[in-house]
Amino acid sequence: MESVFRADVLKGKTALITGGGSGICFEISTQFGKHGAAIAIMGRRRHVLDAAVGTLRSQGIRAIGIEGDVRKSEDAARVIESTIRHFGKLDILVNGAAGNFLASPEDLSPKGFKTVLDIDSVGTYTMCHEALKYLKNGGPGKGPSTGGVILNISATLHYRATWYQIHVSAAKAAVDSITRSLALEWGSDYDIRVNGIAPGRIDGTPGMQKLRPKEVTETGQGLMPLDRSGEKWDIAMAALYLASDAGKFVNGTTLIVDGGYWLSQPRHISKEEVKKISRIVEKNSRESTVGIPTSKL
Repeated sequence: MESVFRADVLKGKTALITGGGSGICFEISTQFGKHGAAIAIMGRRRHVLDAAVGTLRSQGIRAIGIEGDVRKSEDAARVIESTIRHFGKLDILVNGAAGNFLASPEDLSPKGFKTVLDIDSVGTYTMCHEALKYLKNGGPGKGPSTGGVILNISATLHYRATWYQIHVSAAKAAVDSITRSLALEWGSDYDIRVNGIAPGRIDGTPGMQKLRPKEVTETGQGLMPLDRSGEKWDIAMAALYLASDAGKFVNGTTLIVDGGYWLSQPRHISKEEVKKISRIVEKNSRESTVGIPTSKL
């Protein structure tokens, strides 16, 4: 699909995108790069980073991949500093690293619950905290505010309630709260805009493959007002809007991009179906190759 934005709408900007090597966030990386930004991708898997960076560079996009875990402050600081050393500055931070799986509360251990909160919620705050000194003024001693941008990838799961997603719902509710609080304080103090995007059901993503593998027959059609799933491109265009001057007066908002699906009644999933899906995901994971083909990113 052809973008509605000018090709230079992010010209001269540098964006760091956590989880930017696959799924929705890889599409954000791609579209930001196609629209002029230099791209740094943070992730835990080197082979995913290498494949993503190779694809971006093949399209003429300046890109690097840096290994790191958003849960670790030392990794967050190192990745941000590496981005600054390579590109000279940081203008946009996209927090997209996340964890998800289906689990009923009685089967979900506190450790499993905490793991998702650590990645989604604590990881988002950790990256924001470490990036602040660069976003607020282009780095120590580099002059006045540059009006940096933070985008936090959320979800719609917690706006009503979603079966077997208590861990992710809690984590994303926290992400939405972080977005509002930082928008209030850092918008006032440093002219930093902090917004979120809440994607719905997006085809062709690792998250959807975990929650609804292709081997499982879909029975939820007709529940969505637009009666279709979204595309990664839809989320990337929303991110471009919020990161560019088109959204320069938008602050503290989490933009829902789900075709209105969150308005519908959540479909009940049986425990048996959850177990079936989990077995399929585990089997697919074991059978997958070590490298991820570029076409699957």
